Amino acid sequence: MKIHSKQPHQVIGVILAGGKGKRMRGGEKPLQTLQGRALIEYVIERAAPQVDKLILSSNSDPALYDQLQLPIIADRFPGHSGPLLGISSAMSWVSTRYAQTGTPPFLACFAADVPFFPEILVAQLLHGMMASGSQVAFAREAGQLQPLFSVWGIASRSKLDRAIAAGVHGPKPLLPELNSITVDVTAESEFDFANINTQQELRALEQRLSRFGRNDGD
Repeated sequence: MKIHSKQPHQVIGVILAGGKGKRMRGGEKPLQTLQGRALIEYVIERAAPQVDKLILSSNSDPALYDQLQLPIIADRFPGHSGPLLGISSAMSWVSTRYAQTGTPPFLACFAADVPFFPEILVAQLLHGMMASGSQVAFAREAGQLQPLFSVWGIASRSKLDRAIAAGVHGPKPLLPELNSITVDVTAESEFDFANINTQQELRALEQRLSRFGRNDGD
């Protein structure tokens, strides 16, 4: 069965940019430049065509991201941290704004420090999710789990909130408790899922892109 880039299910995408990025010197990590463009611009370029609406999870000064013209969702629970809280906070935002629409949208997650990923990633995750009757789908590429690239049913939020209250920061430890499926996805280029945490990793990726004569990872 051919998997199309968009599915007949409403999907809200959230870019997870709530981390402090302590290892990345030089300012806000998603705004660091790769070949003259902010990392988050690459993420938006890949994510936006795959979802119906895109939002940003961030605890930084909203003015830093004004130019993106995206709704900015801050973490709901002060004193906690981690991407799991960003996902839960995005779910809360979606639930509030789409409460009267009947079937709530799915939530698709993207990492703000991973500029390249497949252009039909969400469709592949949704396909696996629907086929298995699961509530959550996680991406796995070349045997490596990519838990921040995932699609969630909003009904999973109660489990997330309990885990957050217990001190869990990321989705990976929660996998055994979720009705989830891991979907094997195929990278569209060797740059897909390259995670950027330091200036050294950023410059290394830039050099690799230049070496291959590419300026957008395609």
